Amino acid sequence: MFFYPFNKKNRNMIKQVFIFLGFLATIVVSCNKQDSLLPNITGKAGEVVVVIDDNEWNSNPGNSLQTILNQHHVALPQPEPIFDLIRIPHKAFSSIFKSHRNIIIVEKGNGFEKPAIIVKKNVWASPQLFINIVAKTSQELNDLIEKNEGLIVRYIEEAERERIIENYKKYEDLKIRKDLEKKYNLALNIPKGYKLDTDTNNFVWISHETPLISQGIFVYSYEYSDTSMFSLDSLINKRNKYLKHYVSGPAPNSYMTTERDFPISYKEFMKDSMYIAEIRGLWKLEGDFMGGPFISFSTADTKRNRIVTVECYVYAPKYDKRNYLRQVEGILYTLKIK
Repeated sequence: MFFYPFNKKNRNMIKQVFIFLGFLATIVVSCNKQDSLLPNITGKAGEVVVVIDDNEWNSNPGNSLQTILNQHHVALPQPEPIFDLIRIPHKAFSSIFKSHRNIIIVEKGNGFEKPAIIVKKNVWASPQLFINIVAKTSQELNDLIEKNEGLIVRYIEEAERERIIENYKKYEDLKIRKDLEKKYNLALNIPKGYKLDTDTNNFVWISHETPLISQGIFVYSYEYSDTSMFSLDSLINKRNKYLKHYVSGPAPNSYMTTERDFPISYKEFMKDSMYIAEIRGLWKLEGDFMGGPFISFSTADTKRNRIVTVECYVYAPKYDKRNYLRQVEGILYTLKIK
């Protein structure tokens, strides 16, 4: 029998955070019902247009937004911001910018009865995210931004991820999907262009290769015994065991493993009622000089009494890696146990 190791303290804390947000501000989410009539979004992946006047941009509200949106992405070998900001004043917010993929508009005025964050989808284009942050004073704006930091980041990250996943659904490799479902009793949306490189009884390696960039997915599973198997150390030890056996490097006796001299991020969350233990860190080749970022999702298959792990990695030594990592991360979020 499975007992999910989701930390009770973390669950209570999450509940308290959302209760607190309810007192702090009105947060409204809505969608445009005529999405099919809208033009396609513009802008590069990870870009955010911030519409805010000079006074607010150069004071606390603007400083807080920049700190939040320019923070370093977790577990990348070189510092990269989580988003790329394009800041414009209200008077310059023309139709050219209204079709952008992610828009944040910050407004201050006596007409706003209370601080609020209004989140809408597909206002001027599709699939677009629009966030409106409003308050009477600069202090209220700043408090609102600071106390809802995680919420703002989460909405943008989820919007970026949803676009990737929807694109994968349109161009899915159905053969790989059927193979995974038939042999491993799980589903992943793998886009065309990926190849099934390794397929054994309990380890799958699927990759997309170009001359300068490698993106890949690993899938492996093993028998469950107790909740300690979802601890960081246990998951890393299993990871290293499988990678050493199945993922060899180009140099003799080289193999993929986890870089222990770099901070490893671990968190637990629920996705569509599925418990996920997430690890983010760097991989390296033992016995060679290759490396890059990876993300690992581990979950419980209660029907078969096993732990299923799906991972993604990127190798792109000449390029920034954030967007390449988000592309393969999107595949992980399509995981379903059959």
